[in-house]
Amino acid sequence: MQPQIRKSSPAERPGTGALATVPPLSTREFDLIRELVQRRAGIHLSDQKRELVQARLGKLLREAGLASFQDYYRRVIHDRSGAELTRLLDAISTNQTAFWREPAHFEFLLRELLPAWRREGRTREGLRLWSAGCSSGEEPYTLAMVLWEALPEAEARRCTVLASDLNTQVLAAAKRGIYAASRLTPLPPEWRRRHFLKGVGRWEGYVQVKPRLRELVHFFRHNLTEPPSFTGTVQVIFCRNVMIYFERETQAEVIRTFYECLTPGGYLFIGHSESLCNLSHRFAYIRPTIYRK
Repeated sequence: MQPQIRKSSPAERPGTGALATVPPLSTREFDLIRELVQRRAGIHLSDQKRELVQARLGKLLREAGLASFQDYYRRVIHDRSGAELTRLLDAISTNQTAFWREPAHFEFLLRELLPAWRREGRTREGLRLWSAGCSSGEEPYTLAMVLWEALPEAEARRCTVLASDLNTQVLAAAKRGIYAASRLTPLPPEWRRRHFLKGVGRWEGYVQVKPRLRELVHFFRHNLTEPPSFTGTVQVIFCRNVMIYFERETQAEVIRTFYECLTPGGYLFIGHSESLCNLSHRFAYIRPTIYRK
């Protein structure tokens, strides 16, 4: 097992031996950065996010030994590899998740939708589910557990959980599937025993998702403002508490993409703080935060 997250200290300014001082983030610099983030990731940074941007990007300034946020902005836009933009978006994006978060959705899958699809024979060849904005992996692994619990083993093994996020750092952690044991508290005790390996020795207090579940989940980087990189359609999309960071126009574009990605009769699950009420869409309302194509 490997550590889930490695914390690093700020880099020293080249040639000085002392930590670089982070300059103030001017209004003009903030506007340049948030326009770039909006254009490339669809994330809207309100004026209230200015201190957060200064704090998070300030670390990247120190590492690069740059004198101003304007210099950093130029570094990002002139980097043709896209690596600097990825690092910026990694720093800006917020990642909050948990196992069994908003449990009504998982209960609906487990108790109603998957049993109905199984009776209709729709699960025999396997299903494809997409966790869009998967963060550190708790949501897609919960979906994998639900599949394993609701379906015969042979059918569950034929399923795939596509798990995407903008942040490459959380994706790397998610792929390892290692978590503090305390994070499993929301899960039923028998699920904890069935689907996780306990750490020993220096890994005491940690768990790792069992290989059979990790094999079902395929992690990849994806920007929701761009077309999906996978081919074909999916039966279920979870995109919860992600679109709250988008402006209305971007939300509408993402919803249109989700509609095209779903098979007829497929389901979209959104977060408890979100709604499609004020957006033009073709989904049928099923119940709060659950929609069907």
